Amino acid sequence: MKLITILLIIGVLSISSDIGSIVFRFQDSTEFTKQAFSQEKSFNQGLDLFNSVGDSICKTKGGKASDTGLKVWCWEDVSIPSYKGEKSVGFSDNQLKIDSECSEEQVTIEKGKIKFNVNPVVPSSSEWCDNKFNMRAEISTSPWLVNHPKGTEEWFGWSYTLGDDYIIDEDNPWLFFQVHEGTRGKTPLIALWFMNKGGQGSGNAGEIHVVNSSSNYGNHFYPSKIIPKAGQTLNIVLHVVWGDAYNGLLQVWIDGVLVHDRQGRTVRFSNPVGGNAKWGIYKWPWRSIDGVTKSQKQGITHLQTFMGPLNIITRKPEDKDYLSNSYTLVSP
Repeated sequence: MKLITILLIIGVLSISSDIGSIVFRFQDSTEFTKQAFSQEKSFNQGLDLFNSVGDSICKTKGGKASDTGLKVWCWEDVSIPSYKGEKSVGFSDNQLKIDSECSEEQVTIEKGKIKFNVNPVVPSSSEWCDNKFNMRAEISTSPWLVNHPKGTEEWFGWSYTLGDDYIIDEDNPWLFFQVHEGTRGKTPLIALWFMNKGGQGSGNAGEIHVVNSSSNYGNHFYPSKIIPKAGQTLNIVLHVVWGDAYNGLLQVWIDGVLVHDRQGRTVRFSNPVGGNAKWGIYKWPWRSIDGVTKSQKQGITHLQTFMGPLNIITRKPEDKDYLSNSYTLVSP
């Protein structure tokens, strides 16, 4: 019996030693710069990931925009209700919402992915819409407005695939991710753009840019050096702390590469809250016939993209895992 007890103690010590040796690192070997996270916590988070979203079958376990913790949407077990005569409809127990202008059914679920499809002229703009052309197909967190207080931390992870017939638009930019807090007439707090030729930032057509518009001094454009091609899938992780110039943070990884890492303002001075996140297609130059014509002259008649499972973590400063490295928990 004494021998068995000794062996059990040795086994427990061995397991504890193994746990202490596990450290999550980013691909560029840069560890999370804002807090040295616990190694044992990382191990436990890895176990939580396996138990919640790491199974061979993805299971949706979502939540409201203000709910804290890990929220997951897998799409195969989610349905979008049929609707007519309006730009928005809630789905997934009203945890998410569709924003579609200027016709319905531009957001669908197909083979376990969200499909976004925008043709500016087909079908023709519906009477309920204020614009003459189709230019938006997005899903967003709900309810609107969430108004995250300063200090709230969020992690987002998803995959985004360009359609096989995708053509880089050299004249018109568009975005595929944004966070907006609802101030009318203002651009999103943060966004991910596909840039047009000669546009702000690098001016390279089709290059993804991280855009921060929370400052009073205009939009700030940060090129990623990534210009995706037709059919390409991007794996994206975004980490934000909603704050001012002293405690705000924005980090973006694309395909495992850290393309943006800046401490700075992520909320407006005039409305210091974090907003609702949105994914899909927002091509605002298609509001006008001029923008539509510029695209058509390049052979661009529509834009189609796909989004894989979505992972979100929301934390408040009082949460025990606040500022813990959660890259692996949300990475697609």
